[in-house]
Amino acid sequence: MKIEVPQDINDITVGEYIKFSEINKDGTDDEFLIHKTINIFCGVDMKDILNMSYEDAEVVASDVFHALSTNCNFSERFNLNGVEYGFITSLEGLTLGEYIDLETYLKDQKDLHKAAAVMYRPVVKKYKDLYEIEPYTSNIKNQELMKQAPVGIISQAVVFFYNIAKELLKGSLISSEKESQKSKIIQQQLNSLQNMVG
Repeated sequence: MKIEVPQDINDITVGEYIKFSEINKDGTDDEFLIHKTINIFCGVDMKDILNMSYEDAEVVASDVFHALSTNCNFSERFNLNGVEYGFITSLEGLTLGEYIDLETYLKDQKDLHKAAAVMYRPVVKKYKDLYEIEPYTSNIKNQELMKQAPVGIISQAVVFFYNIAKELLKGSLISSEKESQKSKIIQQQLNSLQNMVG
């Protein structure tokens, strides 16, 4: 039997990763995990896996786990089914709908495809390195399509999003702290003026 094993994380789809994360829990039986790993990532029927030698199954599963652990870089754009998708061009300009959906979908791995549909949308205009993506609408068709996206690209986008959000939050906290200090200084000056007048 010929088995195609993913070589790196971008050979694995978001949909496959979601299926795997649903069974890869604490207490999952090792043999069951090996069987489901080969079933999900290599597309081999469970009956055929039962006919494999245990040693071969372990090697294939080990190769899949290695592919899952490979690194990839953040990518602003990628192609899927002949369509170019681009990452949100302005995180500071997120709409309320985008923000709420991202915050909701990033809480659970089973919603990774939904988060991907918010972060990446078809490119409608481009000029050199600049591009514009279509406006966001919550769309089940787009969410289901993102199950075919490479999980490495999507997972790096999640990391990128969290890092940027953390920096924006830190910046707003520093800004509000400075405003608070200015406010205290102004209040102290007003108090001292009132004391002088009093």
